[in-house]
Amino acid sequence: MPAKKNLLPILYEDDWMMAINKPPYVGSVPSPTIPVSKSISGRLTKKYAETELSPFLLHRLDRDTSGVLLVGKHKKDRAELEAILRDEKTKKTYLVLVKGRPRGSSITNRIPSRTTGEPIPATTKYKVLSTFPGNIFSLVEATIETGRRHQIRRHFSMIGHPVILDGQYGDQKLNKQFRMRLRLSRHFLHARSITFVHPFTQKEMTIEAPLPPDLKSTIKKIGWPAI
Repeated sequence: MPAKKNLLPILYEDDWMMAINKPPYVGSVPSPTIPVSKSISGRLTKKYAETELSPFLLHRLDRDTSGVLLVGKHKKDRAELEAILRDEKTKKTYLVLVKGRPRGSSITNRIPSRTTGEPIPATTKYKVLSTFPGNIFSLVEATIETGRRHQIRRHFSMIGHPVILDGQYGDQKLNKQFRMRLRLSRHFLHARSITFVHPFTQKEMTIEAPLPPDLKSTIKKIGWPAI
């Protein structure tokens, strides 16, 4: 019988927090379509139920997005830990495959608030790492200075360069062609790293998550060097 897949692989851990390498196809939190037991938050609660820990997510990643996800370990530290994501020194970096070749280096279109729907400021900075011949699609490194809902996916769609295989904001015709040719079944978006000042040790830290197998395979099929 094959070993059970670890859905909570730990990238980093100390007395106050941990970082999980979130797999794709797993929701960060429960929703009408994601039961508690199938979410990262639910699995954390179950895993640490018999311990002194009371883990909680410091931020979220979309269901199909993989990569670094920060988790607090004790509710008494919540305020200090959640401040990490509000600190202007914190830097979240993603790898994303988008349609075409974006021009420029930042996107500042406003995005609807998660709670009120009102347009609020959002900034995504990016650089193109590689472009497929014919400018069909590009591999981009994106850094977000704000944490709006679906920010990267919305922003690149707004400038005409949607994330490949994004079923909500993407180019559905191109998605179908890409899916058939390269056999990728989710949007190409990976939370590659987060850099921040630890609120308790005051040390600057960078936590990185390796590119998962499905995205590595896609890069290889395209013919680009390993990332």
